Amino acid sequence: MPKPKQIFPETDNRFLDEHIVIWRYVPLRTLFFYLNGLIFIPSVTKLSTGDPFEGNFYEDIAWFNEAFSKHYENQAQMIEDWIFKKFCSEQVQKTIEINRRSPNGSNFASQTLRMHYFDFIRQTRFAWCWFSSNHESAAMWSVYGNQGVAVKTTVGKLNALFEKTGLDFIYGQMTYVDYQSGVSTEFDPLRDTDYHLLLRPFFLKRKEYESEHEVRYVTAGNYDERGGILLKDITPQDWISAIRLWPRLTSDEEHSLRKAIEQFMPNADCHKSDLLSSQVNLSDMLRIDSAADSNWTQSQDGVPVSLKTL
Repeated sequence: MPKPKQIFPETDNRFLDEHIVIWRYVPLRTLFFYLNGLIFIPSVTKLSTGDPFEGNFYEDIAWFNEAFSKHYENQAQMIEDWIFKKFCSEQVQKTIEINRRSPNGSNFASQTLRMHYFDFIRQTRFAWCWFSSNHESAAMWSVYGNQGVAVKTTVGKLNALFEKTGLDFIYGQMTYVDYQSGVSTEFDPLRDTDYHLLLRPFFLKRKEYESEHEVRYVTAGNYDERGGILLKDITPQDWISAIRLWPRLTSDEEHSLRKAIEQFMPNADCHKSDLLSSQVNLSDMLRIDSAADSNWTQSQDGVPVSLKTL
């Protein structure tokens, strides 16, 4: 069985140890999807519906050309021809040939190749996105986990899980770049550890998202109308370390959800997030004796009436 391969070497500061804790903030329906042994991994194309820049990185065309040749080596010309025949109309193919014979026309072929190459990659690459942190995140609860749950695991657990699927996976930290300039202090397209990212734009993201500390697992497969691949018969105990419920749940809601989750994972580490534990929840407020309000209005609480005047 193929073991997931990390995109960065151990000498790189972006390398992930197997004990690294990662989280997914998801709706309740997604949690029960997982508990039923199912995992849906969306295509990069599907992810782009939420972020139009997903899978797009407008690097210098010379960088792309060099990375394409370096990565595919003696297969590069064959792949280029296949892309042109598969995705380009006859008119576009003729234009490419005309421009190739022109001293200043080579860039048209390169730009066309890059456009169709990335279209193909976005449709046939499937990415599972995680948040890397030892602790919960208030921001992630707000953006992705509102009224949902946070599922906790480790890099090592996911590696072991995907090794059993028989699918090839690669994984790694996202590299965040400035969209305007296309570069960052973390990214150097001329560096051996980075040039391959030019052909894997699904591991690049705008700096506006760097607070998410994202880790991705990516596999490849045929494009599906569902916009993703579905893994079945995945035992949740094999990869879920803990489940944290939305921090604003009432005690009764927490109790009900925990009972439902226990039907699938009897010994699950599952409870309401304590992120807002200092706040009084609704069920606690409802239990407050209404006599306190009555004493206030009837001046039976010993507070001088003048202090109650607005």
